[in-house]
Amino acid sequence: MMRLQGQLDGASLENELDRLIFPYVDPLFLTMNQSHTIEGSKDRGAPQLDAGMTTFCTAGHMMNSEDYYGVEVISDVYGFPIGQDDRSGVLVQISNVGDGRKSNRNEIVVGWHVHPGLYGDSKTHFYVLWTRDGYESTCSFNLLRPGYVPESNIMMAPGVTIDVVSDPDGIKRTIIFKVLKDSAGDWLVHIGFDSEPYLIGRFPKSLFTSLGDKADNIQIGGFVVTTTTQWAPMGSGFLSNNVKAASFSNIQLIDQNGKKTKVTRGQHPFSSDKNIYSVSPINIEGKFTYGGPLQ
Repeated sequence: MMRLQGQLDGASLENELDRLIFPYVDPLFLTMNQSHTIEGSKDRGAPQLDAGMTTFCTAGHMMNSEDYYGVEVISDVYGFPIGQDDRSGVLVQISNVGDGRKSNRNEIVVGWHVHPGLYGDSKTHFYVLWTRDGYESTCSFNLLRPGYVPESNIMMAPGVTIDVVSDPDGIKRTIIFKVLKDSAGDWLVHIGFDSEPYLIGRFPKSLFTSLGDKADNIQIGGFVVTTTTQWAPMGSGFLSNNVKAASFSNIQLIDQNGKKTKVTRGQHPFSSDKNIYSVSPINIEGKFTYGGPLQ
């Protein structure tokens, strides 16, 4: 189901890092605050894309509290051909926003994505990302720079290819993402492919300032970055009200004692434009659907 992607030249990876990182800098923040993101359309028809302009789109849910120590969620995983400069995927984002200043923002992101510009293919890959200053000077994407520490003898490394993905018309394949803080302050990453999650790596406490103690913001959803005139697929490619839509399910928050509480309501949905990429409310089973642009 998984295999490691061949390594690119280290120097070329370093040179490309800043360009590759930018689209992953808090997609929700980008969508809400940057002038080059789409504006919500007033009519049913989708707004037109301008060739060469980078467009960011997201759809998901945000949770705000003073105390988060972990999260566990099941994500459907998909794959599809997209343009060389496009990317599409999901994020499970754990943050401590501190006093609200960007430079004080600590963040961990795990998820899956399709990113031809990075990997040279349109296959689905597992990825991780972190920062301790809102991506101003510290950032590590996958294993390009020191930060994330893989567990010994574990082949599930960031960048790995996920070969078996869901079919919108058939079997769904899932990934369980589980990230929680241990007693030493490290954030432990667990992954399960159609199975119970197991420990694959960690973000050491020493990487962070505020996130070394706890998180106060969690975002879960899908994202798309495109520079073409065609809307790239998000999730399964279908809007949230379609029976073929992608989903996140069994969303559980983890407290300081390791106790899990299922999220069933009362969160903050976000969507760049509901006519293109939409998101449903979280139901009593801790599940929501998302995606687009197909009806």
